[in-house]
Amino acid sequence: MGAFGALFILEVVIVFSFVVTSIFMFVPKNNESVHKIFFSLAIMLGVLVTIIDATALPSNFTAQIIMAWLGLVPSAIAVVMTVAKGKPNTLAKLLVMATSVYGALGYLVIF
Repeated sequence: MGAFGALFILEVVIVFSFVVTSIFMFVPKNNESVHKIFFSLAIMLGVLVTIIDATALPSNFTAQIIMAWLGLVPSAIAVVMTVAKGKPNTLAKLLVMATSVYGALGYLVIF
């Protein structure tokens, strides 16, 4: 199995984990700490996907590397919104989801 095969398997596992995390992030619960935990996990998975995307590219693909790192902007906006409000709202959760979807699609388009 080549390096790209291993990266693809890792990417699939991360995307599956993100789908499960996203489902539980939006399921209504009375416990606010559960939402914060899944929100934080979704942010971490989005960052992980972005790191894989940006570092898997050759160094002469500068524009694609910058585009991969720019995928973290929605997540950063979501973190600022969450800190300002004290809890994650629906828009912040959707922004975090956008980061992971962007990263996953970026990986699939690149390879």
